[in-house]
Amino acid sequence: MKISIKLEGYLKYKYPSDSLGLNYSKPVTIHQVLKDAKISSADVFFIKTGDLIVKENYLLTKSNEVKLFSIIGGG
Repeated sequence: MKISIKLEGYLKYKYPSDSLGLNYSKPVTIHQVLKDAKISSADVFFIKTGDLIVKENYLLTKSNEVKLFSIIGGG
């Protein structure tokens, strides 16, 4: 299965690419996807897959697009 990662907000500029694709032969957690993509979970405020907002322990069981959002700052 193919997992597409899309970086949103300032994450687009912090990492070399704003989108990545990873392939897995079995279900995988978001935590493992972040680790394999070398994305620090400290940079990620929330994670979206489809219409769901999920946590790092969410198990991806089929090909999916995962969007990662950074903390939104301002004042």
